[in-house]
Amino acid sequence: MLDKLTAAVLGAVNAASGGAYKVMETGDFIEALPSKLKTDAAGVENALRFLAERGYIDIRYFERGTCCVCSLPKGRTYEESAEAGKARAEKRGRLRWLPAFLGAFFGAFAGGSLAALLFLFLH
Repeated sequence: MLDKLTAAVLGAVNAASGGAYKVMETGDFIEALPSKLKTDAAGVENALRFLAERGYIDIRYFERGTCCVCSLPKGRTYEESAEAGKARAEKRGRLRWLPAFLGAFFGAFAGGSLAALLFLFLH
């Protein structure tokens, strides 16, 4: 799993390259990042190197803030699988309370019914 900054840099590479090599400046990455994730050139360089080491992107060269990058299949499918995972987690989170509620409701109903039957039989 990637952190937010690295995932945002991967998203910028995927959007710009589309599977082909693209020459980009570190400023391009910084501008593409959301306002909450602003970083400097060193942070972008670290994220790019991390992605390259893990097989998400390929860096042909990196010199003085200019790099030639290409997104690899693992990097292109990461965003799709991350979005699908978020959708599943969101759907699962919405319905998580339903079994607990139904179990508590029917348990209370059964307990109340049993107490009422015992009260009627014993008196």
